[in-house]
This record gives sequence, structure tokens and C-alpha cells, in this order.
Amino acid sequence: MGKRDIVVGLDIGSSKVCAVICEKRDDSSLDVVGMGVSPSAGLRRGVIVDIDSAAAAISDAAARAENMSGCALVSAVASVSGAHAVTTYSKGMVAVSRPDREIGQDDVERVLDASRVVAIPPDREVIHVLPREFVIDGCRGIRRPVGMSGIRLEVETCIITGSATSIQNVRRAAARVGLEIDQLVLQPIAAAEAVLTESEKDLGVLMIDIGGATTDIACYLDGTLQHTAVIPVGGSHITNDVALVLRLPVGYAEELKIKYGAARADMVNPDEMCGKDNGISRHKLCQIIEARVYEIMEMVKAEADARGLAGQLPAGIVVTGGAALMRGTAEAAQDVLKLPSRLGVPTGVSGMADVVASPAYATALGLVKYAWGSSGAASGSAGRRRSSGFAANVREWFREIFSS
Repeated sequence: MGKRDIVVGLDIGSSKVCAVICEKRDDSSLDVVGMGVSPSAGLRRGVIVDIDSAAAAISDAAARAENMSGCALVSAVASVSGAHAVTTYSKGMVAVSRPDREIGQDDVERVLDASRVVAIPPDREVIHVLPREFVIDGCRGIRRPVGMSGIRLEVETCIITGSATSIQNVRRAAARVGLEIDQLVLQPIAAAEAVLTESEKDLGVLMIDIGGATTDIACYLDGTLQHTAVIPVGGSHITNDVALVLRLPVGYAEELKIKYGAARADMVNPDEMCGKDNGISRHKLCQIIEARVYEIMEMVKAEADARGLAGQLPAGIVVTGGAALMRGTAEAAQDVLKLPSRLGVPTGVSGMADVVASPAYATALGLVKYAWGSSGAASGSAGRRRSSGFAANVREWFREIFSS
């Protein structure tokens, strides 16, 4: 496996466990050589509550991927989700070590380590330390400082921590089926890697990942992550609403949601029925779905407003995740947040593109992309200043519109 440059992405979600085996092509696209999907078990709101059931679901997904690819899985990059993940902000500063004052990768690593020197409770574990911007001798907005000259190097970082217990349970569940976790990635960060473009990240974009039990959001500006949050409502709540109001079994309510559901009731014919014999109005079904989808979008808007993000998103909204497959979900986001919206589909995929190019597999494919790209995230032969010119002007016009 090592000779073929293969990475395994393991998305441990509330509704499904997905394992994808990808090989990197010469053009840097992902060649999916194997995939396995299993119904999720032993999780509640993104957190493992039954390690045996979770391990069984991981084993089933991994076995399916192995059978398809002919590869024996040994390690994987896994997702972390749930409301236990918290984002805080920190700063670090170091003196440049080389006599000629050229900044090296070791200086970058030292300043990132310096930013980690914050009080973290013993029951929490650091998942990510992500640079928001570097500062060289007071010159701000630098993304890749390696190769530049300076005396003092500073960094502002996002530090994402999670419950140590929840994180260890992910590792233990995978270990029970012989999988070693090489790296853990927060779910919305992984999904963003798969569905967002670099230009969207530069201008300012909000990604909404609607999963089974939670809705994760990630905001990018000037090419870097600015904020993440987890909203404890997702697609399963929509299904439960349908089951409760129409007095149906949950399994049947899920089938109706997938086959006939839409996030806006005005998108369906008022006289249309869900099948021939069940007597269920499709319009009523979509009214129930619409109420919950709009509630989720209102909660996303409240989070964005609380962080002052509304005037910083010229690239708008990208909606992804399994629940985003429902017709009208992106339009609902646009209605509530008053920003342009599109459906987020993984890009740069070959091999099984017709199968995996779906919002439902954004996290699994994003895990692989993140693993391949993270090694060079803070390095480079020359630093690049914050985007200026047209992109900066667009952001400024956007802020003026929202402040007027």
C-alpha cells in the first residue's frame, strides 16, 4: 500500500460509517479504488456511546472497501464530530533562529507550538492548531512565511479541542478492528476540503454540512478557517418530525423523506400524493420538512450573526451532507441567510466519480484530501500576503452593503 500512495478516509457519522480508499494520481486528483458504507451504530449526536456497535459498523464498512479494492486496510484518517468540539483562539511569537534571518519550517513549527501554550483542561485533547495568519516584524496577513526574512515571527491560530474520552473512543473502536488512526480531522473541516474552492475560501464562504444528528458549519475568509460550530439538529430530526406528525414508523418516514421530500413545499404539486395507496399528501410531507429545515437555517444564521460573519461572505453559502440531497435545501439556506447558495459536491475525483460525487460522501473524500494537503499547509518557498486587489475590494463592497 505504501508504494501506491494510498490513503483511507474513515467518516464515522451518526447515520452511516463510510470508508473510502483513494490513490493519488499524477494530476493530484483522487482515484477512488474502493468504498464501503455501513449503517451507523453505537453513536449519538456524533459521539460513540456503544463501542462494540461502533466497532462492528466500522468493521463492516472497512470490509466492503477492502473487498472492492483488494487492499488490506491498516490505517486511516478518521473524522471527529459532535458538540464536544470547541474552537478557541490563541497567539504565539518566536525569534527567527537562523543568522541570515530567513524563516525556516522549524521556525513555523516553533511558533505554532508557542501558540499551543494555553490552559487546556486535562479532560480535553487538541485536534487542530490551524494558523489564521502569520505576522513578520509587524507585517500582517502572511500565509506561508517559509523563505521570507524577518526577526520576529508571530502567528494567530484556531485551536480546536475535543473531549479526550470521545476522541479516545474513536481510536479504540477502530483499533478493535485492526485499524490504526493516523490522523483525526474535525468533520466540517474535512467536508470543506472536498466541496469548497480556493477562490471561495479567499473571498469568504460559509459551509453548512447537514448530517444525521448534527449540522456543522465552517467559515473561511482570506483562505483560512475563521470559525466552526456544531448545531445539535440534523436530518434524523426531520425524519422524526415526519414520523410524529404523520404517525408513521421511523423507517417508513425516512423512505418517504428520501423519495418524495423537498425542503420547500412550494416546489411540489399541492395535489400530488406520496405513492398510490398510502393517502399521504406530498405537499403536507414537504410542509413538515420545510419547517425543520428552515429552523436549522435560522440556527445557522443566529450563529453567523453572533460571530459577525454576515458581511464577510461574498462567496455565499455551500450546503453539503446527506440531508442536503433533498431538493430545495440550498434554496432554503439562501432564503434565510440572504446570500447566494449552492449545493456542495466533492470535486477532483476519478475512478468512481459517478458514485462518490455526492454531498453524502463529502467528509470521507475530504479526509483524504486533508491528509495529503496538511503536510505542506504552513510551508512553501515564499510567503503570500492576504489577497488584495479585486478580491479585497469585493469583500469591502460586501461589508458596506451589510453595514448600510
